[in-house]
Amino acid sequence: MSRHAARERALQTLFQLDLNRLGEDEAVTHTMDIVGHGSHDEVYFRTLLRGVLDVRPSIDKVIETYSEDWTVGRMPGVDRNILRIGVYELLYVADLPAPVILNEAVELGKAYGTERSAKFINGVLAGVLRDLAALRETAHS
Repeated sequence: MSRHAARERALQTLFQLDLNRLGEDEAVTHTMDIVGHGSHDEVYFRTLLRGVLDVRPSIDKVIETYSEDWTVGRMPGVDRNILRIGVYELLYVADLPAPVILNEAVELGKAYGTERSAKFINGVLAGVLRDLAALRETAHS
């Protein structure tokens, strides 16, 4: 069971929630029906999904701050949700090294986004990383 696969499932579920306006349970069921169970860290998948959904408005503000000339609503859905996962992990998951988080997000962008996604995701998250200490302090206050 891998955290990488958990991130993929979280991305797919968050995308379903954006695209189809499903409820959380329905989106999770739909994702699992398509990709199956057991290949990912179920606890981490649930942590990511619930965590992103719980603080999505503040995550979206951070993303908009560091994405030049882009609002979250104008971003491609895949990029938007990869960034949500990456920002959530940077701000709220203390046991993961930041380079791992950035690498995972970029790899998801390469696998699921457009040819420009990986560069865009890396640029936004690199900006977040520069101000990470202050952003974490704000997020946890």
